Amino acid sequence: MNSILFRILNRLVYEYENQKSIEIKKRLKYCGNNVYISSKAFIWSENCLEIGDDVCIHSFTHIFAGGGLKIGEDTMISSNCSISTVTHQIHPLDRKPSVAKSVVIGKNVWVGTGAIILPGVTIGDDSVVGAGAVVTRDIPCQQVFVGNPARFLKEVNF
Repeated sequence: MNSILFRILNRLVYEYENQKSIEIKKRLKYCGNNVYISSKAFIWSENCLEIGDDVCIHSFTHIFAGGGLKIGEDTMISSNCSISTVTHQIHPLDRKPSVAKSVVIGKNVWVGTGAIILPGVTIGDDSVVGAGAVVTRDIPCQQVFVGNPARFLKEVNF
């Protein structure tokens, strides 16, 4: 490929991805300052999502925010994560409509690559969710949880 054409296409892709992120932020219920949302992240029900300052949401993360989702400041959500705030009843006749259960992710939380956060969960400030963890219950402040289902590994020491 011609190097000039490559540079032009690369610039167009960059501008498109930047504009897509700007448009996503406009549709959020609340968006703080210095928020990075990858253009390759997928967010449903943006109007139910609140994001604090200095938050990063990386590529291929899927967020289903219809039940309400709050993400605290200084939080990092790695790539390929899934956060859901909606679920369904187990019995086939009761599966519709969906059931909304809000999720709260505290301040200064690190969610590792491929982690899954299920509806109704609260993750405390300064905690870490390990890569690939499946969070099915609340995580207290300043703790590291790993595995499937996510379980306590250690405390975060300052």
